[in-house]
Amino acid sequence: MKELLALIVFLATIWLPTRLCAQQNPYEFTVGHPRLLMTKYDELALRFTIMENPLAEKLKNELKADADKLLQSKPLKYSLNAQKSMLSIAQESLRRILTLSLAYRIFEEDKYSDKAIETMMNVAAFPDWNPQYFLDVAEMTAAMAIGYDWNFYHLNIRQKETIRNKIVENGLNPGLEVLNNPKDKPHVWYEMDNHWNQVCTGGLILGALAVGEDFPDLKNNIIYQGVKKLIPDMARYQPDGAWYQGAEYWSYNNTYLALTSAALKSALDHDFGLSAMPGVNKSASAFVYCLSPAGTLFNYGEHNEQGQLMCPELFWFGRRFMLDDVSDFAKNQIGRNVSPGTSFYAKNRGRFFYMSLPWFDDRETKPGKSLKARYFEGDIDILVMKGSPNPEALYLAAKAGRGTLPQQQLDAGTFVLDSNGERWAIDPAGEKTQLSDDNAKTLRWQDDSNNNRTHSTLVIGNDIQNPEGIARIKNAETEASQPFGVMDMTEVYQNATTVLRGFKLMNEEQVLIRDEIFFEHEKQTVKWSLVTDAAIELYGNKAVLAKNGKKFFLQAFANEDVVFEIEHIGVDQKETKTDTGKKMLVLSLNKELKMNRVELSVVMGNNTSGINDFLVKTLLSSW
Repeated sequence: MKELLALIVFLATIWLPTRLCAQQNPYEFTVGHPRLLMTKYDELALRFTIMENPLAEKLKNELKADADKLLQSKPLKYSLNAQKSMLSIAQESLRRILTLSLAYRIFEEDKYSDKAIETMMNVAAFPDWNPQYFLDVAEMTAAMAIGYDWNFYHLNIRQKETIRNKIVENGLNPGLEVLNNPKDKPHVWYEMDNHWNQVCTGGLILGALAVGEDFPDLKNNIIYQGVKKLIPDMARYQPDGAWYQGAEYWSYNNTYLALTSAALKSALDHDFGLSAMPGVNKSASAFVYCLSPAGTLFNYGEHNEQGQLMCPELFWFGRRFMLDDVSDFAKNQIGRNVSPGTSFYAKNRGRFFYMSLPWFDDRETKPGKSLKARYFEGDIDILVMKGSPNPEALYLAAKAGRGTLPQQQLDAGTFVLDSNGERWAIDPAGEKTQLSDDNAKTLRWQDDSNNNRTHSTLVIGNDIQNPEGIARIKNAETEASQPFGVMDMTEVYQNATTVLRGFKLMNEEQVLIRDEIFFEHEKQTVKWSLVTDAAIELYGNKAVLAKNGKKFFLQAFANEDVVFEIEHIGVDQKETKTDTGKKMLVLSLNKELKMNRVELSVVMGNNTSGINDFLVKTLLSSW
């Protein structure tokens, strides 16, 4: 049914532009070169933006400095790594070509174009772009497409022919082979159910748009099939844009969504409705809320806390959907990156960093309504709470969902928690075990770094969560004076009748987590965990975390006597006798297996004073 609806939407996107444009072919170019991402009109508008906006001017100056460094760069060499990939080479090629080509467009100095063309001719001499690992092909095709388009009138006839033909031979034709005959192909990206579809399809569409006047049938075929393959993937944004793979993959995936949509729009004057698909307009806001006031990510999945924060695609989202908070966030992050003297200066400048200029949002933005909590629903559900907007604020982010999706872990109910500029509850990055078959899945789940035994959630009866189960936030109130969300995790625990977890922001300095577990038949033990890298002091049902001269407090309330304990992660596993430095603050309940109902409330914050005993014991059904 989902696929049928997606096909109907796709056919509508083909039909409507045709009807609206009367006899105009929806695949017909509306401009010449440059037409990818930035036309001559866009280029002129950007010049005015740079003159009028100090941040844009800083970006321009940093672009020139980085482009000047690239003038001395040595040619890249064709080589595959242990995973039989050349992705790092493809991405570095893209960084060089895009940076140099944009410098040429802005500064009109031939030296930048000459170096970009030299880089492209070097890549064109590679024997192939490694179609056995199609991300390599996609990124290389995107690089060559942008370079070909932006340097079009500086290329001589031989260079044009060489680069154009290699885009077709090494990029579009291998892509079309997969689209037409996926059987026995090593990477059928549109069936991989993750970022592969956006990246691979997007790279091919950029290539097709770059050389389309010389290969019109090939261009139309690539675009038609590419958009058709993207439509089902776009359904994953519904309804609130929460991206299941985590913040770093969100950036990778949505950079290529932005590139694809922007290139189609600049070249054809429409994107076949891709960016108008439900949930896409909310996705950037979900990403922004996954970054805490202290500057660390809610790193669910396989990522660490310090992820890629310089995301130029946020400017595209901000402009496309008039999202003031998203554009303000991008300006703040990128502003620190281009300001000498800040701790962020010149860090994490990925290959698309300077797309911040063509996509720059120079609108006059207004601060939106400040909410203490936000809730985003999707393949995973995300609940975020902030005590206040300042960098020292209390911040909690929790997730629900299911473990069978790519890059996921069996960690429903897990959360991270920041306060006073420190992260007290952490999400440990798991092992990046591939899920190519059922055996790999089994191995992945049995690795404790990928299951609930080493995350800030519950372990019931010492069992791991059910990979096929789905946890959902079933009740959330984000605009109350004490915002909350209640998560139903019953499906992911097969040894309990009902499992509920609630999160409530009690005030700017305290948060409450309440768990209610019910057993109808066989009673089980329950373990509550908080993963931390802070020092821990124990005082019965109270605990104090310490880090960098700061402290954080916890107090537990249950329908039985409980005391905090410490368990170390990584000690004596597989006889390595190593300690990762991470540890779990643990509460063990129902150890004598006498209770068919377990209730636990834990108050956490900068202090535990003024706790309302009635409030912490209130049933979740009464929240």
